[in-house]
Amino acid sequence: METNKINNYGASFKRSPIFYIITRIVVLFFIIIIIFPLLYTLSLSVRSPETVYSARYFLIPYEFSFANYIDAFVNAEQKLKVSFPRMFLNSAVVTSLSVTLIISMSIFAAFAFSHLRFPLKESLYNVMIASVAMPAQVLLIPLFYILIYLGIINTYQAVILAYAGFLIPIGILILRMFYEQIPYELTEAGTVDGASDFQLLMKVLLPLAKPAIATCVILLFLDTWNEFIYAMIFMQDPTIHTVPVGLAKIGTSRYQVNIGTYSASVMITIIPVMIIFAVFQRWFIAGMTMGALKH
Repeated sequence: METNKINNYGASFKRSPIFYIITRIVVLFFIIIIIFPLLYTLSLSVRSPETVYSARYFLIPYEFSFANYIDAFVNAEQKLKVSFPRMFLNSAVVTSLSVTLIISMSIFAAFAFSHLRFPLKESLYNVMIASVAMPAQVLLIPLFYILIYLGIINTYQAVILAYAGFLIPIGILILRMFYEQIPYELTEAGTVDGASDFQLLMKVLLPLAKPAIATCVILLFLDTWNEFIYAMIFMQDPTIHTVPVGLAKIGTSRYQVNIGTYSASVMITIIPVMIIFAVFQRWFIAGMTMGALKH
């Protein structure tokens, strides 16, 4: 039996049960691919050290144990001379300050590129967006010497400035697209009422831009929280190691990797990511689908 549907443009089309079943199977397949590594890592993290390599029950541990989580904290103290909470604090400071700086700069820059007129606007925008395609490793050595010259190597400021330089174009790209989708009549009404550009941004655009800002927050949080290369090179002092740098060293030795301890460390580090996504999920989904429907 076929069902008739009407899309957003008023046209009707038919959808058969076979198509419905196939699409659901495909979606379920990709969900399993995405979820399975997380479940397997969780399973490894709660296995006892003696059964961590046992595949007898695969995802279900033969014997539950939280020894790996305790070992992760102990290894951090012994090998890195820094506690897990301290690494969390370092990552939280770097990530929160980086995201705040990037979002703040992107809000104003995106407004300028979308609503203001100035010479070479489109050329500057295209060059800035093209810089996103540049691998971060290309500028690693020049940035290292610049930060040494500025005297901020081995500080939070080093990676915060580096993250801002690479990620501000992404924030501008997302916010500019959203600003340009806001009906022109709204901004025109504000201009007629005598609103300045700053008032137009603060009172008209920003209240409507929550989905786009939430999208930026989540994407930028993931980028900065999980970043490894810059954090390792620019902050070599163990006391300011971020979570990804510590994760690369916890559970490892010269000749082997303790899979259970490493898995426990991974599960600990993804907790903030899950919390951030849970908080911003509603706006994030709206932001990711903006422009998909035509009103």
